Amino acid sequence: MNPLRMIGKLLLADNTTRLRWYIRLMLKLRGSGHPQLARVVAFRIQNRFGVYISPMAVIAPSVSFPHPTGIVIGDGVIIGERAKIYQNVTLGGARVGDQKANNYPTIGQDTVLFAGVVVVGKVTVGANCIVGANAVVLSDVPDGAVAVGSPARIVRRREIETVAQASSAL
Repeated sequence: MNPLRMIGKLLLADNTTRLRWYIRLMLKLRGSGHPQLARVVAFRIQNRFGVYISPMAVIAPSVSFPHPTGIVIGDGVIIGERAKIYQNVTLGGARVGDQKANNYPTIGQDTVLFAGVVVVGKVTVGANCIVGANAVVLSDVPDGAVAVGSPARIVRRREIETVAQASSAL
């Protein structure tokens, strides 16, 4: 793709697309051994969008931020492919010093975290989950579950058909 066209797309893109580009740049800088430049990009993200994303977080490139404002993602957080994170979501440690103890959440692929969700501590939110608005997740959520409330509780489990099961049925 033409570099001028890419720059034009970036300048004229919506906030979601710009944030995704900044996150990719930050993660690429961290991966190529430039942690200070990754921190500069993280600071730019914070000032521009009101979103704090630690350069130490592991975020898949396909993660979507439909309403990027007020999001906080801590140091050791891992976010899987195609996850959707709405506004005012907090993902992080439960107390100071959790970075050394690796007490950060893991979010599975194809999971949706609606507005105001808080996930703290060493919690795993499985694949294909839905976490309702303003839920506070303090314990693990299994694959395909729907969790709501404060503290979050499982209200429904969805059947998940994996690609392997679908291909074996043919």
